[in-house]
Amino acid sequence: MNMRMPLGASLAIAVAASAQGAMSGAAYEVGYAWSGTDFGGTPVSGYVVDLYLEVDASDVLLNVYNFNDVNLGTSYFQGLTAAGWAPNEQGSIFTTEVSQSFDSFVTIGGTGALSGNPLQMAGNGTATDPNFGTNTAAGPGANAGWYNGNPNNPNGAALDLTSVGLNGKIGVFIGRFSQANSDGFSMIGSTGEATFNEGLGTQGQQAGFTVVEIPAPGALALLGLAGLAARRRR
Repeated sequence: MNMRMPLGASLAIAVAASAQGAMSGAAYEVGYAWSGTDFGGTPVSGYVVDLYLEVDASDVLLNVYNFNDVNLGTSYFQGLTAAGWAPNEQGSIFTTEVSQSFDSFVTIGGTGALSGNPLQMAGNGTATDPNFGTNTAAGPGANAGWYNGNPNNPNGAALDLTSVGLNGKIGVFIGRFSQANSDGFSMIGSTGEATFNEGLGTQGQQAGFTVVEIPAPGALALLGLAGLAARRRR
């Protein structure tokens, strides 16, 4: 039997769900070719994938865990002056084009390269768990995890992702993965879980996610038309 809920009741449920925060279950990749220089002017080129986890605007991400990269076993690129998977931009004379825009790292929050902002300053509090492997691992191990080691600092607060090309999306930057001398690769199909809340003193929640492809604007329009047609048939 198809029961219809009164409008007031459905609005109340929607408001309650929003107040509790939520994850869509999706993470998105922004991939692009890159070229620049490392320390000493060494030329480097390749391909970058930045990952963003979609959350509600009020959410603060605390950790990522049980992350399984579809490219498990891949060796990702590490810059000379920002080695390791924890954010490690040293600044000053150690800042290079690679350290700011091509070095691989995981993070709970921050901004990706396409926003034009510095990315991974040392001391932002992100650390890896034992499943990840050591800080100098070639890539995330099976069921890898990383977390904000200073939860008093809301580094994982949700941001508008329009500046990185994810128009209409709200989320948190969770990592950069790069491969030198690569024409392209994808992390779509990778899976993980995350813990988030709405700031200090609020209850933590956990949910799973999958890295998925963003529907093209034309596909979104077709989905909208399909939904409208379905409603008319009813």
